[in-house]
Amino acid sequence: MPQTGLPCGGPDYTQLGYHLGTTSVQTIPSPSMANPSRLFRRLLRRVRRHDWRCLIAYSALILLSASIFLYLLLAYYLAGDPRLVPHTIQQARNVLLVTAHPDDETLFFSPTILHGRDNPDVTRSLLVLSTGDYHGQGDIRKAEIERSCAALGISSARCVVLEHGALQDNPEKWWRQDVIQDIVAHYVHMWKVDLKIFTFDNGGVSGHINHRAVSAGVRKYAEDFPHAPPVYALQSTFILRKYSSLVDLILTSVPFAWRIGAAVLTAAPAPTGHDIYGNRALLVSPWQTYLTARTAFSQHDSQYSWDRVLYLVVSRYMWFNNLYRIA
Repeated sequence: MPQTGLPCGGPDYTQLGYHLGTTSVQTIPSPSMANPSRLFRRLLRRVRRHDWRCLIAYSALILLSASIFLYLLLAYYLAGDPRLVPHTIQQARNVLLVTAHPDDETLFFSPTILHGRDNPDVTRSLLVLSTGDYHGQGDIRKAEIERSCAALGISSARCVVLEHGALQDNPEKWWRQDVIQDIVAHYVHMWKVDLKIFTFDNGGVSGHINHRAVSAGVRKYAEDFPHAPPVYALQSTFILRKYSSLVDLILTSVPFAWRIGAAVLTAAPAPTGHDIYGNRALLVSPWQTYLTARTAFSQHDSQYSWDRVLYLVVSRYMWFNNLYRIA
């Protein structure tokens, strides 16, 4: 009988072999009965013959499957485990997010700022150090972020956008760290921020000089004020990872691998005086939280464009935040 052949060079298990002079029929083993090592060697031979389409297809399938599995595991099954979201973060009651421009809170920090939004005992505050007036839209953007805060569940009294002469939106100007330090100290004291501050790391996620200045200013505050709350910074990544959506969850999970394994296999540890897991956190937004973040960004009408629509899908920062403690 002629061979039918299978996609990507797979063996043909449909043939039947007939023996002359007998009515018996020999059936070639089904795929489930095949030797896995033979299948693997056959795949390698195909790859050596430069059949890269198979390799790409298999790799994409593996990456997609692993990404979805990790997302479901981390966003739902392990969402509240203190080995991924430390007690230091879970027990905070007054938290503060410090950003540079309106829309930073949704484009980069939505998994963080939306964490704990259903807990009535948690008060979340947003401090934006400029109106984003580089293109003369400061008043518009200030109104937009008020609507964004409403969508995020942040009260208007805790949603503050500053208009400071030394902190004007400018991609070529470094903001003074001492000014940022004093402003952060003022609002931490006024709002009684107790356990955590979130901000950019020294890469600023996008590399924007104002983002990096915010990181430096908040770090200076934490270093100079001995009773400052813990400060967590959002991990920056290179551009390919930044726009890899949930696929980057695979690489992001590597430093958390033993924590994830322990969380799956053992019961969550009780709070202690010293949070041994408090040096880093991985916050993964479930589907509904992701949709809330999209709704919040939709309030920034002046920033809406085709590339931002794409960003909302492909950016890792819309789906998860990995944070590390800097002070």
